Amino acid sequence: MAAGGVRVSERVRAGRGAALAALFAGTAALWAAPALAQSPAAKAPAAARAAKPKPPPAVEDEDENTVSELVVTGSRQRPQPGAVIGDIKPEVQLSPAEIQSYGVSSVSELLDELAPQITSGRGRGGEAPVVLLNGRRISGFNEIRDIPTEAIQRVDILPEEVALKYGYTADQRVVNIVLRRFFRATTTEAGARMATEGGAESGSAEIDLFNVRRDDRLNLDLKVQGSGSLTEADRRLTPLRPDLPFDLRGNVTAAAPGGEIDPALSGLAGRPVTAAGLPASVGGPLKLGDVGQVANVTDVGPYRTLTPKTREVSANGVLTRALPGGFQGTVNATLGATSSDSLRGLPGASVVVPAGDPFSPFGRDVAVDRYVDAFGALKQQTEGWTAHLGGTLNRDAASWRLSLTSAYDHGSSLTRSDVGVDTSLLSAAAAARSPTFNPFAPWPTDLLVRRAEEKAQSDTDAFNVHALVSGPLWQGPAGPLYASVRVGEAGSWLSSVSERPTGRQSADLSRNTVSAQGNLDLPLTSRSKGVLAFVGDLSINGNAAINHLSDFGDLVVVGAGLNWTPVTGVNLIVSHTHDEAAPTMAQLGGPVVTTEGARVFDFATGRTVDVRRIDGGNPALIGDDRDVTKVGLTLRPLAGQDLTFTANYVKSRIRNPIETFPAATAEIEAAFPDRFVRDAAGELAVVDNRPVNFARERREQLRWGFNYSRPFGPQPPQRRFPPPGERRPQAPPPTAEAPADGARADQAPAAGEPRMSDAAPQRGFGGPGGGGPGRGGPGGFGGRGPGGPGGRIQVALYHTVYFEDELLVRAGGPTFDLLNGSAAGSGGGQPRHQVEGQFGITEKGLGARLSANWKSATEVKGVVGSPTGDLRFGSLAKVDLRLFANLGQNRDLVAHHPFLRGTRVTFAALNLFDARERVRDASGATPVGYQPAYLDPVGRTVSISFRKLFFPPFPVPPPGARRGGD
Repeated sequence: MAAGGVRVSERVRAGRGAALAALFAGTAALWAAPALAQSPAAKAPAAARAAKPKPPPAVEDEDENTVSELVVTGSRQRPQPGAVIGDIKPEVQLSPAEIQSYGVSSVSELLDELAPQITSGRGRGGEAPVVLLNGRRISGFNEIRDIPTEAIQRVDILPEEVALKYGYTADQRVVNIVLRRFFRATTTEAGARMATEGGAESGSAEIDLFNVRRDDRLNLDLKVQGSGSLTEADRRLTPLRPDLPFDLRGNVTAAAPGGEIDPALSGLAGRPVTAAGLPASVGGPLKLGDVGQVANVTDVGPYRTLTPKTREVSANGVLTRALPGGFQGTVNATLGATSSDSLRGLPGASVVVPAGDPFSPFGRDVAVDRYVDAFGALKQQTEGWTAHLGGTLNRDAASWRLSLTSAYDHGSSLTRSDVGVDTSLLSAAAAARSPTFNPFAPWPTDLLVRRAEEKAQSDTDAFNVHALVSGPLWQGPAGPLYASVRVGEAGSWLSSVSERPTGRQSADLSRNTVSAQGNLDLPLTSRSKGVLAFVGDLSINGNAAINHLSDFGDLVVVGAGLNWTPVTGVNLIVSHTHDEAAPTMAQLGGPVVTTEGARVFDFATGRTVDVRRIDGGNPALIGDDRDVTKVGLTLRPLAGQDLTFTANYVKSRIRNPIETFPAATAEIEAAFPDRFVRDAAGELAVVDNRPVNFARERREQLRWGFNYSRPFGPQPPQRRFPPPGERRPQAPPPTAEAPADGARADQAPAAGEPRMSDAAPQRGFGGPGGGGPGRGGPGGFGGRGPGGPGGRIQVALYHTVYFEDELLVRAGGPTFDLLNGSAAGSGGGQPRHQVEGQFGITEKGLGARLSANWKSATEVKGVVGSPTGDLRFGSLAKVDLRLFANLGQNRDLVAHHPFLRGTRVTFAALNLFDARERVRDASGATPVGYQPAYLDPVGRTVSISFRKLFFPPFPVPPPGARRGGD
């Protein structure tokens, strides 16, 4: 076993086996559920069963895509169906009509569209939100990613503190997806995209089957997609370095880099010549007069990709069944494969020609530098596949909620990289002054040897089993003491092998984690219960977790907070968390991948150069620990309006943060000189980009904004529903003119809480809300009758301001101020201001959405005396436009073309104004390596997609038949 590896313990292996056994047992239980669920009455004699009168056929209460306004009359408050546990209310709550107004197809696309609302500043960076389904944990995101948006009843967006109640850490926002009780449809979608400048064509196709019937659910999804490559030649970029020594025809340079080739050649030119181009053809000994006085230049743009060629295919299956004993079980299996191909330019080769060579006119040693195209461009190919098997068991026992989740994941990746050609045979022939080898003529291919490609293989396996129990422990004067306890075990294995010219390097790591987490919420005051009512509703929270890692020991997380609602429509959350975390397995033992020809801007010389970049793991990493303080305020100033203001202030202090080098600046090179290698001429040649520990990081930010949504124009009439427990009036058979009502709600939201204006879908002809008796709806916005529904407008705007973002390299060492001159990445420093905005409008099945993102300008300080000096990265604003039409909303069109029922056509233009960041040096010029097409190769793209939902036919029951309900 390689150094740094941790041997797999028997307990870890046993845990992995137990996890797999539990998953397969759960699968068998789900399929066997119908037989197990039979009651003794089901085994009664046939005659007795025949004597029992059969109920009339029921009409499934399967809701449509959207609903009209409803008013619910209730005698007491109850939690909304599928609501999360605890007393923290959603900051934003989306109704079916609002969800459909985004014009997206699946949960994954919806979350992408909701990025401004679900972004958190409390994590280490890049964390996805915690996603719940019907207020419950899921085994993994694959379980819900492909659910069509028409099947969603409600989306709740909640603060990070809610994650604690579900056994997660409080560094991720929480999104709760609540499904309709009944829905069934098959969805097909196909689309194509291309850049308006040409190239980067891509296409995708998907078919999805989704069926929900109360607590049973089935989802089968298959998707394929691929994109073409985009080369530098497609963007007509200025060559990176006109004075590069390499060229397909060939150049002559001095044997000592940067020196004069030959005094006689300089005499002919009247100036010192350091690079001279070879003639197009060399039939015999080279003559001094045949040598050009400037270097030849070859545009290698056709041999370098800006974006790679990619292919992806995935299959996903989810099965949920109601099990005996009040349990609900889910099994999820996913398979996926990806590949990408990129070109890294042509390999360059140099051969030293000694003085006295029979073909050389020079009186001293010289070098011939050429690109070698005998084997084509340097390629880098990556192939990988993943597999996931997950399962969940949920049960409500009185006021307690039980949840068991388990998952097993496997991933495999192989990267092959070309590293150039071996010129040892050429060099030997030149050194021997062979009379048959003319080094200035095209080199014979039999003297060129292609070097063996480098390979980097990694295989990962991981399992986890977690049990969560939550419920009230004690009934206090102001409310119950609510507890959540999670225990679990997880194991992970990483095996990596790197084969390079310098040798073979391998790593075999494993980690076993046993964890426990507890969370307590205690109300102290309550307006509804009359306990210190003048204070409002105030509760406190305490949480702690311990994680024992087999290779890092014990890591502790502790936190506390308060949740205060002084008056209706105002909520304040204050929390503090201290947590410790270990580096990931990939950060420790990821395979070493060498990329030839990686483009890097060298701040020391002011040039963009091709370097050999090294990526992979670093076994010397240590864990970090953080202190995070958050103050969050939510305001709903207008009762009965979907207007929500939020503001979140986050202050982080991180010790030993794990970072990769953002850029090749002088201060980073000075702090880590062993990670940057320069050649004899002082040019940057190698950058080791593997992660390191810095000493400390300090961040402070405020993110604030608002979300507003409202209907406009004529709206469908309101429907009133009786209090829970009262019998609903008998509905007539649903028809196109008299749509079925099948919606139900338990209560109206309290004043000041998020208002669900579309909480109970209704059915009619045409779009969502239409199409017959409860068949899930073909897509649209709930139109009933001529002219369809009214419209809806939605606006969201969020602003993030950074007050501090600093990295201390080591105690007593330099500090990188990312807001004032230090680089946060190849795109400059950390912008002090970032703004995200969205605007959407829909009416009668037609919709338009604008999304805009803006960031302020930054500056990166250069080296004193550098040709470029400081670099200024300009502000950047990008706008995306999406137009869509739900054709099923047009009654006349559907009447003449029934196939268009349930269809949607979408046109999108990303980066509508083709905005690209502008970079200027001290002289106002743009460095060659920062040309806009390098920073954003694709630019503006346009796409079109066609989506069709197919709904199975259902018989309409006779008048007076009993309707199915929840």
